[in-house]
Amino acid sequence: MSVLKSYVSGIAAATRRPKMVALLWLMNLVFALPAFFVFRSAFRGTLGDSLAADGLLNKTDINIIFEFLTSSGVVLGLVITAVLVIIVLHVLAYVFAFGGILNVLTHEPRDQRFGQVFFGGGGRFYGRFFRLVAYSIVLWVPVGIILLAANGLLKLVTTNPAREQLAVAMGILRVLLFLFLVFFVEMILDYARIKIALTDTRQVFRALVEASRFVFSRPLKSILLYYMLGLTGWAAFGACLAIHSRFSETSAFAVFLGFLITQAFIASRAWLRVAYQAAQKDFLESSIPGMQASANLPT
Repeated sequence: MSVLKSYVSGIAAATRRPKMVALLWLMNLVFALPAFFVFRSAFRGTLGDSLAADGLLNKTDINIIFEFLTSSGVVLGLVITAVLVIIVLHVLAYVFAFGGILNVLTHEPRDQRFGQVFFGGGGRFYGRFFRLVAYSIVLWVPVGIILLAANGLLKLVTTNPAREQLAVAMGILRVLLFLFLVFFVEMILDYARIKIALTDTRQVFRALVEASRFVFSRPLKSILLYYMLGLTGWAAFGACLAIHSRFSETSAFAVFLGFLITQAFIASRAWLRVAYQAAQKDFLESSIPGMQASANLPT
């Protein structure tokens, strides 16, 4: 089965590239630490060096959060600004990382160092992948229309107060539809990026159209592969929670061990990102004869 073959190929490809996984983990850490210290400083500045502030850093307390939101509008404004800046920078780095991942997967490093291939690919495809993000509006607009139509339809169905259970079920259905459409668009964008990297084309919009055509011509297989990889990620998340729940103590060793488990999960997310690209690349190549030949391009 081509889907299973591509799934196994993607998992194997990601596992063979610990350097790339480590680099993606490090990039995530670079953006996570500023966000942590921004929130830490904001909460301590508003609530003071109290047990409440310390407790919030360890577990969620809705009362403490409410106190923070209502105690200082200036601090909250600064936090929101800082978070928005971090999010924008993270998106820019996210686009760069895709170029690096696909350049490594497409052009196996032989005589060149891994860093040269990864960062070279990030810079090489950055402009094209950024344009792809802009062109993706042609996909997000129909998604928005579908969601608005579905929302209006669900409101008509659930206007009767006696249908409380139906309203809950429809609310869940609305969330599932939203997630399905978002992941579907992300899947199309993945194939567009892969096609750009394989063919080195500068016709970004055409690559998006061809990726859409590819996915719509093989919807079941494309979705099956995507969700098989997604379930792998959820399995890793479940394993992390199960292991972490065994260490509820507050000793220094337990805290350190919990930190290591959390970092292992973040690394698994980086590994899964590589697996997604590798598996979908294999599926695209196996589905379109001659696609592999175009991958032998200079780095």
